[in-house]
Amino acid sequence: MDKDTFLKYSPVIIVVLAFCFSYKIFVTPSELETRLQAQEVRMAETFATKQQVESQEKQLDSISKKIDKIYDYIIGRK
Repeated sequence: MDKDTFLKYSPVIIVVLAFCFSYKIFVTPSELETRLQAQEVRMAETFATKQQVESQEKQLDSISKKIDKIYDYIIGRK
């Protein structure tokens, strides 16, 4: 790239770099680590783990069986 081309596009390059720095497009590794940790915390608060879902499914199955037993008992008495 020769000097004339560089001088021609230098205002555009400066604006693009200023945009990147002002909107924090590029982050340092320490900033990235803190952002990733914050994202992990939000994900842990929002989503359930597979173990939690399986536990809830077992509880719902148990409740469903008990309701079926109660229903059969009530129908059997009539």
